[in-house]
Order: sequence, then structure tokens, then C-alpha cells
Amino acid sequence: MSRIFLSHSSASNAEAIAVRDWLKTQGWDDVFLDLDPERGLKAGDRWQAALKRAAERCEAVIFLISPAWAASKWCLAEFLLAKSLNKRIFGLIVEPTPFAELPIEMTAEWQVTDLTAGPRDVEIAVKLPPDDRPASIAFARDGLERLRIGLDQAGLDARYFAWPPATDPRRAPYRGLKPLEAEDAGIFFGRDGLIVGGLDLLRGLRDAEPPRLLVILGASGSGKSSFMRAGLLPRLAREDRHFLPLPVVRPERAVLSGEAGLVAGLERALADAGLTRNRSRIVDAVDAGAVAVGPLLTELVGTRARGGDGSTPGKPPTLILPIDQAEELFLADGAAEAHRFLELLCALAVVERPALIALLTIRSDSYERLQTARELEGLRQHFLSLPPMPQGAYVDVIRGPARRLEGSDRPLKIEEGLVDALLSDIEAGGAKDALPLLAFTLERLYREHGGDGDLKLAEYEQLGRVKGSIEAAVERAFKAADMDSRIPRDREARLTLLRRGLIPWLAGVDPETGSARRRVARLSEIPAEARPLIDLLVEQRLLSTDVAKDTGETTIEPAHEALLRQWGLLQGWLSDDTGLLTVLDGIKRAARDWAANAKASSWLAHGADRLRAAERLMARPDLAAHLEPTDGDYVTACQRLERLERRRARRGKVVVGTLAASVIGVAALAYTGFLDPTYLEGLYNGVVNRMADASLKPGDIKRDCGSEACPEMVVLPAGEFMMGSPDTEADRYYDEGPQRKVTIAKPFLVSKLEVTFGEWDACYNARACSVQPGDAFWGRGSRPVTNVSWNDTQQYITWLSAKTGMPYRLLTEAEWEYAARAGTTTRYSWGDEVGKNNANCRGCGSKWDNDQTAPAGSFRPNAFRLYDMHGNVKEWVQDCYDDKGYATAHNDGSAAPESSGCTRNLRGGSWYSEPTYVRAADRYSSDPVYGYNDNGFRVARVLSPAKN
Repeated sequence: MSRIFLSHSSASNAEAIAVRDWLKTQGWDDVFLDLDPERGLKAGDRWQAALKRAAERCEAVIFLISPAWAASKWCLAEFLLAKSLNKRIFGLIVEPTPFAELPIEMTAEWQVTDLTAGPRDVEIAVKLPPDDRPASIAFARDGLERLRIGLDQAGLDARYFAWPPATDPRRAPYRGLKPLEAEDAGIFFGRDGLIVGGLDLLRGLRDAEPPRLLVILGASGSGKSSFMRAGLLPRLAREDRHFLPLPVVRPERAVLSGEAGLVAGLERALADAGLTRNRSRIVDAVDAGAVAVGPLLTELVGTRARGGDGSTPGKPPTLILPIDQAEELFLADGAAEAHRFLELLCALAVVERPALIALLTIRSDSYERLQTARELEGLRQHFLSLPPMPQGAYVDVIRGPARRLEGSDRPLKIEEGLVDALLSDIEAGGAKDALPLLAFTLERLYREHGGDGDLKLAEYEQLGRVKGSIEAAVERAFKAADMDSRIPRDREARLTLLRRGLIPWLAGVDPETGSARRRVARLSEIPAEARPLIDLLVEQRLLSTDVAKDTGETTIEPAHEALLRQWGLLQGWLSDDTGLLTVLDGIKRAARDWAANAKASSWLAHGADRLRAAERLMARPDLAAHLEPTDGDYVTACQRLERLERRRARRGKVVVGTLAASVIGVAALAYTGFLDPTYLEGLYNGVVNRMADASLKPGDIKRDCGSEACPEMVVLPAGEFMMGSPDTEADRYYDEGPQRKVTIAKPFLVSKLEVTFGEWDACYNARACSVQPGDAFWGRGSRPVTNVSWNDTQQYITWLSAKTGMPYRLLTEAEWEYAARAGTTTRYSWGDEVGKNNANCRGCGSKWDNDQTAPAGSFRPNAFRLYDMHGNVKEWVQDCYDDKGYATAHNDGSAAPESSGCTRNLRGGSWYSEPTYVRAADRYSSDPVYGYNDNGFRVARVLSPAKN
């Protein structure tokens, strides 16, 4: 693509060749000249069509002005074509020409430089086609210097922007997951054609009638933010005669009052123009709407408006209001400010003065909300699609920043094999997230291996290549955590803390599309116990922080949404919590509408199943903490309304029941619901089960109800065992001792399998279990139930006890280890080595390892006929956790004493635990209110007294 198009009359062929040759000496060797044998018109070209194609594709057009040019209708047509294509235009007077004879659009709007004024002290020798006849052309040096400066300022290529910036001379050439900013225009590569197209669109909008709104559309990971911030805006700032970009607005949760909100942007723009205004005055203007903001903008434009090089006054510059990540305008958080902002935006966009173009970036899957926003109804929207970067452009993304360091005191050489490997990995991974993953990998490569002036393939291999770069960064954070006494050493405990610190503060789910989305949080909102681990992710560039200049408060967010998709563990957590995160968003939206309508009961939208879901959310402190006081009041009001309606319904039932009883007798009571069928069933099953217990012996298997809703139970014998691990056991942790002899005095029953989704769903369908946990799309039925908290298990146990008439409970921690060991003393019930395909864990050699749960009973049972005691899901037990180990524990197998607010034990490890954490002696604890996708349980009960 020729970046510069030279337009001239045939009478100025020599001058055209001279200008082309001079441009080449200055570094502009990509010039289209129709006389050029290589880059100009070819024999047989349809010259008008060829000229039009070249003009459409170029970045700037230079018109060589002479009396012959001014008199030519074809030259005027080329000027009008360039103007209609919204190209950057330069006028060069190469022969003295009366200014009045030039098109008024050129003299008013564009730079006109006279190469004939003053001494012509630069001589250029040229050869004229077709016979290479020599000629000499003389231009004024001052005029050529003005042209050079103008072309430098207009240059769209990254090399025409100074880099590194003077304010940050040691700036890294690879910026990672953060968007590139204006100061990074010199290292923004790979989007040249789209930058030309975007600038052409904006120039066209400047000349068009209002409204003027341009939307940059692209999938998450396509680089929209960098394209606007480092691609378009720095180039628009150079066209200061035509455009006046305002600071970028980032909605986050406060598009008006936030650190990157409209008020802060206006304050900064006015200050930069020498128009100091108190923030309170700007806030008042924004509150008043377009009638007050408009005059502020008009005053701002007035400081920059000026005429062209001739006597005709210039058109005032058009304001550019950039809004990055506009999908955040449609979050439940900050919806009130977003509504006011969109109304203000619409009012400003439809007026002629001051002229304003709204420039927005938005994810493609969120664009429909912008299109259909009520506040923007009737507002015509133009859009520029930002597709995935073409494969060939990635070479410039890799090599371009390194080239900018050539000749500096920190040159950087990139091994050719590394470039080939990066390109190969990108192609293998497809377009999805290729750009952010490459950016993250290059930043880490440079930060860890660029200090010696080169980047090599072997270093890339060591880093984990593109696919493993995010996981490797997480592992580095975990390794650094070993040095921080505030962070537990147990990996599972760390993962629990990490999940608590990320969701929902920094990662959530879009309720409309179901896709993951990042969130911006105040650092003070992150649970205190999780912050040390969160800080380590900031050090690894996975999370980024900022400090509000006005309040000094620190905000934090994921460095890019690609993190939410490419980090498998976080993706799994979000999948597990999708339902409750959607409920959270629904509560906030409904509460906002309720409050806006005087808290009228007619606006209470949550009832029945929706209210049950809201109550399940309220039982998750990590998620419920994200609710505002109004949100909690809304849920309470919904509960009160439901109770009122139930009381009314019950009164009606009593009346009907009384009338029916007088006619058809007491038998109708069961029909009308006054006798609980589950209670009657439990009475019957209890009698049968106590009688059956008398004949049971160790190893027998029975089910306490005829339905598969009840788990199969195995009778375990009485016995003794050494609980905990010896000091010599590999990977032993201090809380596994001291070892002690535990006596299980009586046989008892334990469920053969971990409780399954099928068994749990029976409780939920009976309305006895309030939670219907998600299965992460792995399947329900025979898979062990997950995402249940310790508190949730108590609901299932209560229901199961009522249904069977038998006293069910969780196993004590001692009973669990007795059951898991099944008479062995080795690390696992099958030996000291994890082996292959004995369990489901990270490194156990099964097809489910580190991926998902296995169907219950997929592996060999232990000697007690129990399945999955190691791996698959961690199992809740009854005991409170004591980090001092077993020094004061009971020796009779009973549970540790209850204490208020204690954490509860889990045993056995899970599908993503390393082998050391599925040992029989390993212990883990968690808050009883949390349920994750690796938490499950099994149940136990004693034999009835008749057997004992």
C-alpha cells in the first residue's frame, strides 16, 4: 500500500519526480506517482480507475500546485476525490500561483506550503521519461522543511512516533495484557490498513451532518482498546486543525464520577487548554445536562480554532469523545450514572455546535444493547469492524517493538527460531485470544529474559510457550507465596483464597450472553485474607492496579478478559458460579427499579423459584457481600410479600379443609396436606430398617429405602488404627500428627459411593434441599454432587434421616480416615505410590485427571468395599479443623468439639489435587458456607441398638 499519493498536472512532471526523489531521501519510499515505472501506472491500466484505487488506499495526498494544476478540471477532480475519501491533504506550490485561484476547501482546511517563496537553495537533478532526459529543479529549503515536519506529524506508521516516550525512557517495548496507550503509538503494529480506514471514516463524519457516532466493534481479545488509544487517537491529535480528542472515558462502575469518568476527563481537558475550572462546577454542569456542558465544550474548542494558511478562516476542530469498553455502560453496577451519561451523549451528538463525534469501543456480543438503548433511540450509528489480526501481521507485532530499540543503549535481538515458534503456536491456537496471549507471552519473555539484549527459542520453551504462559505465571505466583507467612502452604487452601478474592469482585458473568467478563473493584473490597495472594497475581501482570488521583484509592482488575477464558481454573470457577452470578445481577437490576419506583410492592419481581435462588445467593457470603443495602432490602421485601401471600393461601385452605372434613371425614386430611407423606414414609422405613440391622454383618451392603434416592450403605467393622502420618512419610504436613491410636468400638454404616447428583436432586425435588448445585456441564446422575457447602449437606442429611427413619450424619474425621485406610498403613489404600488409574487426581493417570469428576465408582474399591476415598471430590466431614493437629483429639473416633465460626474439615483430595493431597492422612479445611466444584461428601449412620 503506497502511503503517499502525488497528484500533479502533466506540465509539472519534472517537479513531481523531484518531490518523489526528495521524499525518498527523507525516508518516505512508499509513494505513488503515475510516472514511476515500478509503482505508477502500468501499460494497459485504465488510468482513471487505477488512480482512484491508489487514492483510496493511500494515507495522504500531496497536490503539486501550479497554474496548470489550478486550471485543470482533472486535477480538481482528483482533489475532490481525495476530499470525498476523507484523506489527509497537503498542497505544495511548485510554480508561483495566485492563492485566490486555489479551491477554498484546500486553503481553509489543509496545509499549503510554497516551495517557490524565498531563495530556492535546494537543487534536485531528475531524469524525465521516456528517454531519461536530464533536468534540474530548485525548491526553497524552508518550504521543504515545513513539508517534512508536516509529513512527520501526519505519519501513520509507528516509526513516525517518538519512542520510547521522553517521560518514560526505560519503557518496556512489550506491554502485556494492558491496552497500549497514546505514548505507545510508536510500538503499535499490525493494524495499518484499519487505521487508514478509521481515520477516513472520522474525517467523513466531521464533514457530515450530526449525529456523529462511530462504534469500533470486535470480539474480546481483538485489540479494540489499543486500536483506539494507541492507533487512532494519537493520529487524530496530530490533525489538531481538524480534531480535538478528549481524554478517554472508561465507564467501569461510575461513567460520570469515576476516576476515568466524564467529569475527570473534562477537568483534565480544560486544564490542558488553560481553562481552570473547579470540579464542583463541572459536576454541576454534567448534572444540568447538555445545556450546561455544551458551553464548556464550546469554550474548549475556541482555544484551538484557527484559520488555514490563507485568509479564509478555518472550521473549528471537531471534538472526539472516546469511550472505551462501552459494554460496561450496561452493567447493573453504576446503571444510574450510565443512564444519565447516555442521555447527555445523545443530546451532545445531535447539535451542530460544538461539533462532537462519539467514538466507542464495544464487544460484538454486547453491541445489540448499544443499538437498542432507549436513550440513543433514533441516533444513527456508524461502525468499524475490527476482525482478528491477519496471521501475517503478527510478525510486525513481534519484531516491530524490537526494531524501535535499534541504536539505543538497550538493543534487542530476536532469534529467528523464536519468531517461527510463536507464529506456529498462534496459528495452531486459532484466532481466539491469539493477540492478548501473544502480548502476554512477549511481555514475560522480555521481562524475564530480555535483560541480556536477546530473546531466544530456548527461553520461550522454558516459559511454557503461548499455551502455558498464563498457567506458568500462576505457578510463579504460588511459588512466591511460599515465602509469605500470611498465605497457607496447602495448595487447596490457596485455591480457596484465590477464588474468594477473584469472584465476584474481579470476574463475573454477563447475564445476557453468559460470557465471562472482567470487573473493576476497589482493592479495599477484596477480602483481606485473599489480598496477599492477589498481590502476587498483580506482580505477575495477570491483574493490574491503578490509583485514583483524587481519592488515592487503589482499584484492581484483570489485565484482560482473555485471562477469564484461558486460565482453566478460573474458567471452571466461573462456570460453577454462572447461575448465582446471574442471580446477583438480576437482584441488583430489580432492586434498582424497585427503588426508582418508590419501593412499590408491584415492583417486587422475585418470588417462588427466583426468590429461592436469591436466598441461595444470600447464603454465599462471598457473593452476598457484593450486594448494596438497597439490594438486601429488596430481597427482604420480596420474602415478606411471599409470606403474606402464603398466609392468605393457608387461610383459604383451612376453610376448604374444614368443609371437606365435615362431609368426607378424617381421610381427607392427608389429601389436603395436613399429614406429611415423607413423615409417614419415615415412620414405616424406620421400623423396617431397625429390624434389618439385626442381621447385618461387616461388608454387607443395604439401601434404607426402596428408591435410588437413598445411597447404598456398607457395614464397616469395629477396629483400631493409627490416625495421622508418621514423621517419615513423604510430603507430610505438620497438622497430620502426632499419630495416635483410635478405637472404633462399634460397627457403623458408610455410603459405598460419594453422594451423587441423582441422590441430591431427589432431595431438591422434594423441596427439602434449597440448593440445586451446578454440574459444570460434566453431567449429573451418577457423578458425585459438587458445589455443596458443609451447611448444604446438613439439609440433605436431615431429609435422608426423615425419609429412612434412621439417624444419618457426616463421618467424623477419624471415621473417614479409618474407612479410607481400610486396614492399611500406607500413603494410599493400595500402597505408597499413587500408581496409575487408581483414582482421579492431577497425576493419577486417569482420563478425568485435572479436568472433571469421574462417575462415582469408576475405580477399584478398597478392602472395606468403599469407592473413591482418594481423589474425585474432597469430602466434607463433621469435625471443626484444628491447625494444631491431633494433640488434643479424642481417641474414640468421635468428632472434635464444636466451636462457633469454625472451619470444617474435608478429606480425600479431588480431581485437580496433586497426588500428595489425596493421601489418606492429608487434611484440608474450608469455610462451611462455601461450596466449590471439587467439594462433595458421603454419609454415615450407626447400626440401630438392636444390633449392638
